[in-house]
Amino acid sequence: MRSKSSIINIIVNIGSQLLNLLVGLVCRAVFIWTLGNAYLGVSSLFGNILTLLSLAEMGFGSAIIFSMYKPLAEHDHRKIGALMALYKKVYQTIGFGVAAAGLALVPFYRVFMKNPPEIPNLTVIYLLYILNTVVTYFVSYKQNIIIADQKNYICTLYQYTFCIAQNIVQIVILFMTHNFILYLGTQIVFSFLTNYFLGRKAEKMYPYIKTYRREKLGRSDHAAISKNIRALFLHRFGAVVVNGTDILVMSSFVSVASVGIYSQYFLISNTLRNLTGQIFGGITASVGNLGAVSDRRKSYDVYLAANFAGFWMFSFCFISLLCLFNPFIVLWLRRDNLLFAMPVVLLISLNFYTTGMRQATLTFKDAFGLFWYDRYKAVAEAVFNLILSILLTQRFGIIGVFAGTLISTLAIDLWVEPLVLFKHGFHRPVRAYFIRYALYGALAAAMAALTWFACAAVPGAGFWNFTAKCFICLLLPNTLYLALFWHTKEFQYLKSFVRLPKLRGDKGSKQT
Repeated sequence: MRSKSSIINIIVNIGSQLLNLLVGLVCRAVFIWTLGNAYLGVSSLFGNILTLLSLAEMGFGSAIIFSMYKPLAEHDHRKIGALMALYKKVYQTIGFGVAAAGLALVPFYRVFMKNPPEIPNLTVIYLLYILNTVVTYFVSYKQNIIIADQKNYICTLYQYTFCIAQNIVQIVILFMTHNFILYLGTQIVFSFLTNYFLGRKAEKMYPYIKTYRREKLGRSDHAAISKNIRALFLHRFGAVVVNGTDILVMSSFVSVASVGIYSQYFLISNTLRNLTGQIFGGITASVGNLGAVSDRRKSYDVYLAANFAGFWMFSFCFISLLCLFNPFIVLWLRRDNLLFAMPVVLLISLNFYTTGMRQATLTFKDAFGLFWYDRYKAVAEAVFNLILSILLTQRFGIIGVFAGTLISTLAIDLWVEPLVLFKHGFHRPVRAYFIRYALYGALAAAMAALTWFACAAVPGAGFWNFTAKCFICLLLPNTLYLALFWHTKEFQYLKSFVRLPKLRGDKGSKQT
């Protein structure tokens, strides 16, 4: 059942992401053609500021989802109702807190703009971003029971259906009015509708969350959740600072226009990150359930396969980004003045790879609830990254922003996270992980160099040149990986993982 739920989550998530990507690319192109790069830079900056304010969430959602794994497996409806009631109360408080913090920054948001663009109604635009963020806290909490119950594909279908509809309406608005405020208003309406209808779906699927909405958690449950929240707040602080301050540093020390250029690279890499994250997200609830009812030995075998799948997937994406980033942006937007130089592209691609290679470890660490042991790591990483990025950016310009992020990831995350998982989760030495990581990294570098030179040999430019490079990126590394790993235990496990739901479904239908 766990494998079947994971496969369904993965298939639905990937299909929805790809369709949403196509519509999103069209919407972004129309945005640039109708409003220009300045609006794009402001949009990215304000969105980034609100991401930093989301620290108020403190990782509470992750702690609640983890707390629901066991009662869902045991059908403890009373406890689930109590958890959801607590979730609602806390998220409403957080919503008011984010609104207050956002409003307090109104007099100061221009501090983060070097050479601010001449855009009317900047304060109104900023207030709309606050509203869009705050409204989700009051209506989004119910969907997390669906995620914890290994049915994330339901949330995905709702979210991307509304997102695609939103993009279509926004495209029409941009063509007809060129009005950024109407564009943002549409986004707010669809954010509310998405979470509202997901909440109603959750109530239909789990009616007992209303029946037991007045239930209270016991003292021991409160203590466990509070402990996880304290640890998760530090983790969230580190993640937000590391991932959320690149744009602020760029806007403050380079220019808002550079933020607009980076937004193209961020859109592509973030879409890929979401797409690959959906694959790991599809198995996270299953891993949590596995940890609640099974032994760690079986979990370790699953982890090795997941880590191998992550290497294959993220190294392929890294190679593709490195070779195709700039050709795709030129082909997509029909402009060559929205490109970064190749050293910057290399660093963006490397950051994608190093972040991606953490996903298997983070998935298992979070699903096992190991939030407490490396709580201070996040703070150390955040401080180190911010200071290093500012210093490098002042000296080397925009390349310093991404170099600081890469160095902080390799210096801290690379060894702390697997150490915690192996010591407190699997209870085995971590040496084998580092050897495997080094081998994977060397192989990814070799494949990237080989593919880069093969793509560089393709003559001409334009659509057919880009198509040829796509085929090279698709066939060359994947064919070599297939030849190298076909007989490995991890590859065979993944094959059986994909086949398992079908076999179980066939068996179930025969019994019926």
